[in-house]
Amino acid sequence: MSYPREKTVSYRRAEWIVDSGRTLETYVKEANRKLASVAAKTVIYGAHHVRIAKLKEVRGGGVLLHITAEIPGDATSVVPKIKGAESEIELRRAAPPSDGEWLSGDAFLFVKDDHVCMCTTDIHDGAVQRFIHLVFERAGLRSSASQFVLRKQADIGAVNLLRKEGVKELSIRATLYKATADYQRRKNNALGVAGVVGKHFKAVLGTPHDVTHDSLRMELVLKADKRFGRGDIKVGEKQIERLAVDVINNFEPEDEFVILTRTGQKITQKEIFIRAKVMIDSDGKTVNCDQAWQELRHFFVRLHETGALEE
Repeated sequence: MSYPREKTVSYRRAEWIVDSGRTLETYVKEANRKLASVAAKTVIYGAHHVRIAKLKEVRGGGVLLHITAEIPGDATSVVPKIKGAESEIELRRAAPPSDGEWLSGDAFLFVKDDHVCMCTTDIHDGAVQRFIHLVFERAGLRSSASQFVLRKQADIGAVNLLRKEGVKELSIRATLYKATADYQRRKNNALGVAGVVGKHFKAVLGTPHDVTHDSLRMELVLKADKRFGRGDIKVGEKQIERLAVDVINNFEPEDEFVILTRTGQKITQKEIFIRAKVMIDSDGKTVNCDQAWQELRHFFVRLHETGALEE
């Protein structure tokens, strides 16, 4: 029985440790040409056998991959059907069928140049990266082909991203300092995230800007109030956006914040997470391959149109 399943599609970028002048997409295509069979595109990663189950080159550029992982001979757990008034039941083990293995996890990828959009089930990003390295080694590609990491952070400024997409919600955790603050800095500039918030709110309240006592911990969530008309919401969103820009420009190492854009992208003090929630029909433990690929391509197009892929 198939049913819609919520999945996360996310964005990574191949960052090259050794620049060979080529892209991840070109290396994937080259490896696929050299490894003609699925068996050749299967590598051992720990206890798992991981393989490129399907690969499709896209007209106009890009390549779609379906990566699967299984542990040969590994059994799965089965919940028996209730037959009567049992007070408890015991799970039983089911061996894999004679002509296959139980799926441990899988990943769907769309690779365009050095951009990677992915959707995974029970496979970590690091395992996807390591698998690609092993496939390149199996294909006998030059050593520089594996000299990359898949970065979560896009090569676009956080301020540029939130200005392009707008801010839906701002969550802040910070500590307010007083005794440790330099007078001139306190007088002229916000002190970290807490000082930024104090500056904005005291401007609204018409009170002098200052910081508060040490050891006062602040947790704050701001979002536009949708009970009013769209015009009022726009005003509120602009105020939150100005505050979010100020937070990005003035946060201290101990501050914590999360900015959600209107399209669901997440910006923290450490990195930008570019991702989206989509609904894809289930297919056993995984989801429909063609639908997953379609969602990944749509996700890439949306990122391109919003400028989130800019260098």
